Amino acid sequence: MEEELEQEEQQDEDQKLFKPSKKGFFTLLLESFKFFTLNLPAIATIVVPVFLIVEYLVPLLSTFVDDLANELTGWKFIDNFLSGVIEYITIEFIRQLIGGIAWIAVIRVIAGAMHGEKIPGVQALKDGTNMLPMYFVTAVIFYVFWIITSLLLIIPGIIFAVYCAFWQYSYVLRGKGAFSALTYSYSLVKDDFVRVFLNVFGIMVFLIVFDYFLLEFISTTIAGAVDSEEGLLYGIVNAIIMALGKVLELGIEIIFLMMLFMTLEEENTETHI
Repeated sequence: MEEELEQEEQQDEDQKLFKPSKKGFFTLLLESFKFFTLNLPAIATIVVPVFLIVEYLVPLLSTFVDDLANELTGWKFIDNFLSGVIEYITIEFIRQLIGGIAWIAVIRVIAGAMHGEKIPGVQALKDGTNMLPMYFVTAVIFYVFWIITSLLLIIPGIIFAVYCAFWQYSYVLRGKGAFSALTYSYSLVKDDFVRVFLNVFGIMVFLIVFDYFLLEFISTTIAGAVDSEEGLLYGIVNAIIMALGKVLELGIEIIFLMMLFMTLEEENTETHI
């Protein structure tokens, strides 16, 4: 009985946090942290195993795609270069596929919590696997356009990235795939570009500082204190801390952008009433 009451209270709290309203960057960030702490176990059950697989198991596959271009051209330098390119593309492709499944799964879990529904991590990962093909197609379209626009002196690429910042949510939450996901995101951002830009830029800066400075410092410091010789124990401790850090990083990013996405949807609906 007490567990049911606690679950109901948490669901009410989740829904209050996700009630669409116009919020400043820091308010949005603080509420993202609050919602993250309420749903930490569900997010961690997805992110931690996926991170460990992507960062430590997938790279082992390089032994199977090593030197595939050996003696292909007869020029050792060119063959080594082509082998390296093939290996990098293969490993990165697999990592992105697995990462895409995790991204979809976390969005599904958070969206479920928003509506008071508890979606198990295993079910969310199954949903991610089923939704991956169109997600992948949409991602390819997005990155192709982003690369093309970025080649035009970078600024157009930034503008395009902001307008299409919500393509993942457009697909996972609204079922809009491929070009429709990009156009739906554009329709939400077009009347409030500066505000969206500042929020997206702010969360990206926060995540970069956290990932490349704070998390790395904490991880190496603790792992070094446990194993100063940086042996096996050092690697294990470092991997665990980095995995936990990725839980926070991914969880905050998705929650923050989803809150902003829902607020823009609500405002867009009110505008057209």
